[in-house]
Amino acid sequence: MSAEGKPGMKLWLKLLLAGSLALNLAVIGLAAGAAWRFSDKDKHWKRPPTVGALIFKELDQDTRKALRQEAGGKHGSYFKRRHAEGKAVIAALRSEAFDAESLLAVLQAQADARHAFQTKVQQAWVKKLAALTPQERAAFADRMEERLARRGGYGRR
Repeated sequence: MSAEGKPGMKLWLKLLLAGSLALNLAVIGLAAGAAWRFSDKDKHWKRPPTVGALIFKELDQDTRKALRQEAGGKHGSYFKRRHAEGKAVIAALRSEAFDAESLLAVLQAQADARHAFQTKVQQAWVKKLAALTPQERAAFADRMEERLARRGGYGRR
């Protein structure tokens, strides 16, 4: 009992109230963050898509899939290869005997693989464009210009 003769709040009730407060604050934070993130104000963090992304998106689905599979190499898929590349860098960073030259070699091999992928995407895209009429290419240029002007236009149609 407290000094005034009233029983004190039980520990489990204090913990429950503290947990409830923490959960409420987390939900409020998520809601406020989402509202700010998806509002139309100050989208300065959203950049227009890269030309490479626009080019890749314009290829047909089968071509994109084939290019990704080829880029995956021994990993089986492009995404698995990129994951393996990240693991290789992390392993080099965690190594007791850090070897800067080995890390640079890993990074260079990764850059070379990305460059080869980008080159193949560009070749496929230019081949597609070569088959278009001047009017079709102009229409494509208009779509590309619109996407570049749209900030954060990834994936929107």
